[in-house]
Amino acid sequence: FAFCSAQAPFKNVLESLPAPGSQSSRRSKAVAGSEGGKFIELPGAKEGEVVVRFPPEASGFLHIGHAKAALLNQHYQLSYKGKLIMRFDDTNPAKEKDHFEKVILEDVATLQIQPDHFSYTSDHFDLILEFADKLIKAGLAFCDDTPAEDMKQQREQRQPSKRRDDSVGEVLKHW
Repeated sequence: FAFCSAQAPFKNVLESLPAPGSQSSRRSKAVAGSEGGKFIELPGAKEGEVVVRFPPEASGFLHIGHAKAALLNQHYQLSYKGKLIMRFDDTNPAKEKDHFEKVILEDVATLQIQPDHFSYTSDHFDLILEFADKLIKAGLAFCDDTPAEDMKQQREQRQPSKRRDDSVGEVLKHW
């Protein structure tokens, strides 16, 4: 929370709250008195090598959970002198809307989050397909055409998919 309250947009809001001593200022006093947030160290993390990502889906407005995730990622980016990647997941065209992408980018700017790299999932489709092909040929991945409801039940009952043990040749046919 202290990390958020140290950001300029939050400071502006906090400064506009009632003066200390008034009955409605208890919360702002607690925020102003904080000395630091509770951030865990990243075991094994090396300065300059930490890479974090913020992958919103442009299908709605950001909420407080998104802001928390984005600010936490920025904390680790800055603390470890790493990189923050912002990647829009644009793989479900039925849900994504250009309007939400614009609003999300504005919200990220308001939070003063500055990604080092920006991309779309679709920018990486060729690489994703290449890796999927390699995994299938190595026998490490399979294609599953199980109906969603059946798949959900299998997962809940911890049952493997009927396609899990298909041969590489069968998987490639489905692929």
